[in-house]
Order: sequence, then structure tokens, then C-alpha cells
Amino acid sequence: MDTRSQHLLFDAVLEKDLTDADVDHIKQVIEKNLTVVNRIEHKFTPQGETIVFILSESHFTLHTYPENRFISLDIYVCNMETDLKKIVHEISSVVPFEKVDQKFLARGAIGTPVHSKHLHIIYLVTVMTACCSILYELLLAQALSTTMGNTALRYNTTIGLYIAAMGFGALLYKKFIKRDILEEFVKIELLLSIIGGVAPIMALVFDYSFNKIATSTGISFFSNWIQGPLFTLNHLLIIAIGFLSGLELPLLIDMGKRFDKKKASFVLAYDYFGTLIGAILFPIFILPELHLFTIGYVVSAVNILVALFVMTKLKIKNNKYKIMIAIMLVIWTLLIVNSGAVNEGIIQKFYFGGQV
Repeated sequence: MDTRSQHLLFDAVLEKDLTDADVDHIKQVIEKNLTVVNRIEHKFTPQGETIVFILSESHFTLHTYPENRFISLDIYVCNMETDLKKIVHEISSVVPFEKVDQKFLARGAIGTPVHSKHLHIIYLVTVMTACCSILYELLLAQALSTTMGNTALRYNTTIGLYIAAMGFGALLYKKFIKRDILEEFVKIELLLSIIGGVAPIMALVFDYSFNKIATSTGISFFSNWIQGPLFTLNHLLIIAIGFLSGLELPLLIDMGKRFDKKKASFVLAYDYFGTLIGAILFPIFILPELHLFTIGYVVSAVNILVALFVMTKLKIKNNKYKIMIAIMLVIWTLLIVNSGAVNEGIIQKFYFGGQV
């Protein structure tokens, strides 16, 4: 029997006086997300109360100290797929907290055999996403080499900014990821597929647009007034992809911790391996065979399929994301099938039509 469990310890000071409505909201969140089989509630004189729920998953307790605007709760569940962070988010969305101290603990893993099926899924997904991320950046570096020149500088700057942006993404992970980590991962994949897939085209569009601005205003295209904002927009694309990839990696590590806390750190090794695969495939096999824009469509489609794979294998129930994935797969399939005509139209409009 699998004895692994999750334990949330949560202490908080409210921004305002604690009310019965606040307590009722907390109870409603627990009842909505977990299975209550029995409950005990005791009110103290003159104030304060203790609430204990026996759950089919284990237990929940709440202690209130109205005179201090303070509550203390803990949730212990044996279902490793229960998202305790989502429960905290739902409580926090209505009950305003001034200060919070929370700890998420892994319990009961001693002597428990590890079921590695889901962890292997995380490893596979890590390799795929890392490969996609580096391919997006290499595509963008190649596109910027075409529009801005100096290939060596473009590649070096792109990789440097990519790594730095990944660092910022990882650093700000806790501030940006506050809901269900599985759903947040799917959202990040969809955002990456959109930004990464169109980034090489956007580099061409930016170049075309600033050529038009230079022509219409009489300002030299090579002046700082034109090159400054053009440089900024192009490199914001690099930063956006790197930042999202930086959020993606700790998400994968946290997903791995749900299945094996000790082996979750191996995600880093698989991420580096995926990056190596992408870096080797791009110049040797991919770039010589496919148009730059078509590579973007294909890699983007892979990202979308990864999101679908995770939703299916880890049983994520979010109809909004399922609809988005279906629509995006149709669009990207059409782009890939008609890539010759689409790419030719883009080049005719934004490359040959955009020269000063």
C-alpha cells in the first residue's frame, strides 16, 4: 500500500476582523475539494473555535483566534494528486490575509515502494519541452541574423539572454505560479507554443514596420531612433521565451515531487539532455531540411501536443484548455500543410516589401 501523503501547515493573520462568513468560506472550499465523512465543531467562550473534519483522504483542522485576527489550519491528505496549493488559492481569493506562513510537507514515504510510471512521464515531458525551448531560441537567432546581420553576435546574445531570462523565471516562479501546478504547466506550454512559433515571423514584421516608419518620417533606418526600439522588441521575444522556460522547469520539478520527492531533482538532468538534443538537431538535421518559419510551426505543434499529453496522462480536467488545444492544433496543422504558400506570402509582404 502506498503510504505517501501531503501535509499543509498554514498560519495567517487577516487584514480585517475574522467573521463567521470567513470561516464558512474556508469550510466550503474544503467540502468542495475534499470528501468530508464526519465533522466536529466546537466554539469557545468568549470567542474562537476549533473545527475538525474527518476526510476520506485523511483530515482537516481549523483553529481561530478572532482577538488576534489569526487562524491556523492544517490539511493532511493521502491523495498525491490533490492540489493543496489550489485549495489555499481558493481560500485566499475571498479571505484577505495580511501575513501568511505556510509549509507543504511530504509525509509517509518511508518504506513505500515508488511507482515510477508518472515520474517517467515527467522526465519525457522535460526532455521534449527543453528541446522545444532551445529550438525556439535558435530559430529566433537565425531570424535575427537575417534581419539584423552579424550572425555570431545574434547567436551569442540570444543564448545569453535566454539563460538569463530563464534564471529570472525560476527566481519569480512562486510569484507567478499560485494555482494548480498541472494546469499552470499546460498554460505555460500553450503560451510558449504561440510566442515561440511566431517569433521568427515577428522579427520580420518588426523589421518591415520600422523600415516603413523610417521611410515615412525620413529618419535613417540605421539611426538610434529606429534601431533602439527595433532592437528592444526583437530581444523582448528572446526574453519572453526564456522567462516562460524558466517558469516551466521548476513546474516540472514540483510535478515530479508529487510522485517521488527524491528523484524529482533528476528533472534538471533531463532538461539539460533535452537542450543538448535540440542544439544538435537544429543545425545538422532540421535547418537544412525545413524553412525557418515551418520549423516554428512544427516545434509549436510539438509543444501543444506535450500539453495534450500531460492533460491526458495526468487526468487534468479543464475544458477551456482542451478547447484551446483543439483549436490551436487545427490552426497549426493548417499552417504546416500549407507552409509553402504561407511562408512565401509572409516573405513577399514583410521581406521584399519592407526594404528601404
